[in-house]
Amino acid sequence: MSQEILKSLFTVAPSETRLEELDALAALLNVHSKDGLAVNFICTHNSRRSHFSEVLFRTAAKYYGHENVETFSGGTEGTALYPEVAESFKRHGFTAVKDLVAHNPHWQIFHPLLESEHNTPFLFSKAYDHAPNPSSGYVAIMVCDSANEACPVVVGAAARFPLTFMDPKRSDGTPECRAVYDATLKEIAAEMGYLARQLT
Repeated sequence: MSQEILKSLFTVAPSETRLEELDALAALLNVHSKDGLAVNFICTHNSRRSHFSEVLFRTAAKYYGHENVETFSGGTEGTALYPEVAESFKRHGFTAVKDLVAHNPHWQIFHPLLESEHNTPFLFSKAYDHAPNPSSGYVAIMVCDSANEACPVVVGAAARFPLTFMDPKRSDGTPECRAVYDATLKEIAAEMGYLARQLT
């Protein structure tokens, strides 16, 4: 079942309306992937869409056999990973381990068929230029409109590309919350899977 869920996340075709953007981004990623690829997904608070994107692109890259891809995420400011993100991952066959000791909770979110706890990076909310994020040479992907507008220049990035998603935060505290977060995960997964398939 876990294998089938993984396959369904990354092999489904993304929306036709996004293909032109995705193809342009894939071409950009390939230009910067000759000696390995580092991608930093950036949104305002580094709490939802950027974390979805970081984990899903890393997982999609591994699913398609790309071992030289590193993914990161950050915000224009740091807050905390919103718990429903981790819950949505768990509903889709991922393991989500939370470090309860840290003041700013650290998570490890990974798919057990592709990664394990000992080789999965920690996930926590931070500014895009804070460690352990790279300081130079990475591709910055802006996943929310406000961060895209607030950061016309991303310090240290070799390239910058907007690929924005609707914020699932709009559903927080409503009966639709679970469905909205799951739909967001699936949408981002489809696009990250498409990008991973285009990597040379």
